[in-house]
Amino acid sequence: MPSLSKTKHRISAIQGTRKTTKAMGLIATVKTKTLRTAFDKNNLFLEECLSLMGLLFAHDDDTKTHYAKLNDESLPTCYIVISSNMGLCGAYNTNLFKYADSLIKETDYILALGNKAANHYQRSGKYPNVIRDYSLSAMNINMDDLRNVCQRLKDDFNAKKFKNIVLIYTHYINTISSAPESFQLLPVSITPKKWKNEDWCPPIFDEPPRSIIHALLPDYLSSVIYGRLLESELSEQASRRTAMDNANDNADELLDKLNIEYNKARQNAITQEITEVVGGANAHD
Repeated sequence: MPSLSKTKHRISAIQGTRKTTKAMGLIATVKTKTLRTAFDKNNLFLEECLSLMGLLFAHDDDTKTHYAKLNDESLPTCYIVISSNMGLCGAYNTNLFKYADSLIKETDYILALGNKAANHYQRSGKYPNVIRDYSLSAMNINMDDLRNVCQRLKDDFNAKKFKNIVLIYTHYINTISSAPESFQLLPVSITPKKWKNEDWCPPIFDEPPRSIIHALLPDYLSSVIYGRLLESELSEQASRRTAMDNANDNADELLDKLNIEYNKARQNAITQEITEVVGGANAHD
């Protein structure tokens, strides 16, 4: 059985760790609520944006825009991987990287948004074409940086550098579960959908739908990427809160065992001292 001093030291160390995990869990809870509110509000705007683009693509009949077509099949794909900037969020990043590895080929390009993704792909050495120019966070977003990213992606697609551009992010399901998913940014993967009342009240456009699509594309890209950043960060904080709750439960369970072990050891030490005292007294008699 371990000595009293060692057991007491372990108890003290676990109690200190538990204070940290408890604080991190509370911070993650607050951030989860904040991000959930922002995510719900942004979803309303994003749905309207997707609906509008679907309507425009449905009326682009004359000359189909190249933003609706894949570039040359022989070209590589650019994958935008959204990971966390910090750890201690359970299997959040591990599941994301496993899913990404099932899609990405060695010749493809990776734009890593998040320190964990950038470090992971640079360390692995499996993918030589890793781009690490930007660090975006939904909690402290710089819209100028986001627009720069979107402009660069649009220019690269127009220059036929990539066959297509795919976003890999973590889809928020609920407070205890999430799953990695992919979304094709370019070419635009929205299903063309005409208005339900179009037969008797067709929409009137000031300009050809193709011109409007080209004008709105930067805003569309910004909206989609920002929405997926929000969703990924919401999933990250929810995963971190769950991980910290599990860590607290494990710490409580371990503390209970150590306290029992400590009390047994202390009782044995007291019994041993009493035995020695009684034995000494009997020896004097």
